[in-house]
Order: sequence, then C-alpha cells, then structure tokens
Amino acid sequence: MGFLGPELPPLPPVLPDYKSSEAMIVPFGFEGTVTFGHGAANGPRGLIEASYQVESFDDELLDDYFNRVKIWTCDQPRLPADPMEACALLKNLILQLYSDNKFPIVIGGEHGISYGFAQAINEKFKDVSVLVFDAHMDLHDRSSGRDFSHAAWLKYSLDLPNLRKATLVGIRNFNKNEYEFWQNNPDRVKVFLAKDRKSWRAEEIASSLGENVYISFDIDCFDMSMIPSTGTPEPGGPMWDDILPIIRTVCAKKNIVGMDLVELSPFKGLPGPDFMAAKLLMKMILYKFCAQKLSAKNKA
Repeated sequence: MGFLGPELPPLPPVLPDYKSSEAMIVPFGFEGTVTFGHGAANGPRGLIEASYQVESFDDELLDDYFNRVKIWTCDQPRLPADPMEACALLKNLILQLYSDNKFPIVIGGEHGISYGFAQAINEKFKDVSVLVFDAHMDLHDRSSGRDFSHAAWLKYSLDLPNLRKATLVGIRNFNKNEYEFWQNNPDRVKVFLAKDRKSWRAEEIASSLGENVYISFDIDCFDMSMIPSTGTPEPGGPMWDDILPIIRTVCAKKNIVGMDLVELSPFKGLPGPDFMAAKLLMKMILYKFCAQKLSAKNKA
C-alpha cells in the first residue's frame, strides 16, 4: 500500500505531500491502560511496514488506490504517559486536520485513544453515531481498577453531547455492568453479537446509524484464528468476508467523519496479522472515498 511513515522510504509513483493530501493517517501507538496482552504500542509501525506489501491495485475498484485518493502519513508525535493527556493530544491533532480539510485516520495503539478522537468529533460535528467493530463493548472496566481505560472509552464517548449513539458489531465478551448499560439504553446502544453473524444484514446495521458516522475498528473484532496479534484475542468472531460488506455499505450510505484501527500487537515472525490490518485499512479508506461508485457499479 505504501503509506509514507517515519524512517520508511517512499515508493513510486510519487505520493502527495501534506498540502495536496485528502486522507491523513496519524500513527498513535499509545499503550497505557492495557491489562492482558501488550504490544499495541508497536501497532502503527507493524501496520505501516506491512502496508508496503499490500498491492496498490484494488480488486473491487480495478484501479490503483493512488488514482482514487491522496493519502499521507504523518510522523507519530511524542506520546505522554497519562491516558487523558494522550487523548487531549490526539484531540488537538485531529482538530488541526479538520481545520486543514483533511480526513483523519488514526492507527493505534490501544482503544483508549479513541476517546480523544471522539472528543474532536464532538467539537466539529453534530449528531454523530459511533460504529464500533470489537469483541468487547468497552462500556466498563472491571479488570484494571481504573474508571477510564481502553475497556471504557466508549462509555466516556457516549457522555459527549454530540455522540449519543453507538452500534457495536462483533461483540462476544462483556461484563454484567456493560450488559445492563446496553439493556437500559436500547435507543442509544445497538449490538450485533458475533454469535448471530449469520443473520447480520449490512443494510440493517447501516440503518441503525445516523447520517454522520465515526468508525472505530478494534482488530480483535476478528476471530482469533485470523488475528492472534492483539492484546485480548477472542474466539467465535467474524471473518474477513463478514466485515467488509458492512463497512462498504455504511460508507456508501453515510457521511464518515473519521476512522481508526486499533489494538494490533505485532508478533515477531508472524507477519500475517500485520498485513491483514494494513489491507483492512486500505479497504476502509477506499470505501470512504469510493463506496458510492462501487455500489453504482455493482447495481449496473
């Protein structure tokens, strides 16, 4: 895919600079609240390195991605140790990108950073729905002893006045407090459980969302047989072909205001998950910019 990243050489053809770019990728490998598997701090580097092996010619577009969208990857900023300070830093970075008319894409890092992204979106947009792909609800943390963590970022985000609604896809592990929050807020939280994936309908998932949508993708949404390289791998999850039609449909029907891909924890000697994450990110970006054209093509 050839994202430009720190200490990585550019690939031909000549890629855009910051000024001419449309989509801006922000590496943000913060990892400060995890309680089980570690390594998400290395997620951005693993994904960027693997992206050089992803073919630029897309099988759905039948064209090279660089003919459809101008992508630039910035350097990772110096990250603070405190999670709330990290979220504040990311919030300010995203607001700057919006000010410069860039579409922001964040690669993490733990899922807690998504709260910083959500805070920026809350200041920029009204009535935003959050589409979360995850094995977990992230509505309450019972493991770390913290109130805020990667396992509670969504609870915090739903307290923001312009992000009051979330649709969760791939869920298969949650605690009692999260279950009660879900059951007590049926108008705000819609859950598509992994065990029901055979009955998932992309149109139904898209219909559960408002016009403005923030997509947050935790790589552990996928079954652990596909993605063991994550801090909390879970069995019983969806596969590649379960997920892509959902993202494509949502991108074709909604206004996507931002997206992230988090919780990749690369394993040395196991490049497959890094490659899959890189290809997923390419698909997410292309769907954001080209899904309507793909939908019209499929109907023709």
